Order: sequence, then C-alpha cells, then structure tokens
Amino acid sequence: MVNDMIDPAELEGYNRWLEEHLDEVCWKYPGRYVAVYGNEIVAIGDSYQEVYRLAREKGVPHFPFVMAVPRAEETVAALPSVSYLGS
Repeated sequence: MVNDMIDPAELEGYNRWLEEHLDEVCWKYPGRYVAVYGNEIVAIGDSYQEVYRLAREKGVPHFPFVMAVPRAEETVAALPSVSYLGS
C-alpha cells in the first residue's frame, strides 16, 4: 500500500465513528474541518492543511481522517430528510 494512504480497515473504523458522531459534529462544527484519530476529534480548523498541521503538532503519528463538516443548508440539499436548520 502507498505510504500516504489510510489502511482500508482503519478507514472502516472511521466510517463507523462517523456514523455514531455525525449529528454531534454537524451541530458543533458546521463549515469547519475536523481531524479524527483513534476514535476522537484531534483537531478542528478552517482548512484541511490547518487540521493536518494541528494533528501533527499534537503528536498524531499517521494521517488522521479529515472531513469538511457541512453547514445546515448543505445538509438540507444533500439529506432532505435530515435537517439541521433551526440550530
């Protein structure tokens, strides 16, 4: 496997974490980027670059899972049955 890629088994673990925490992440960090490593959020910022840098500064030894958190209006467009409007 290429050294700069997340192991598929590790990625599956991040998928499970995201399924359990997506609502919370969307409420707390709309429009931000979050980095997850070891089943916890390790960095929050305004860009992928920022959260990768913050994660490294905190000692994360590998690539964390980083995602752009959707804003309320984006979730309505993507997931019309799950709306965060009114937050």
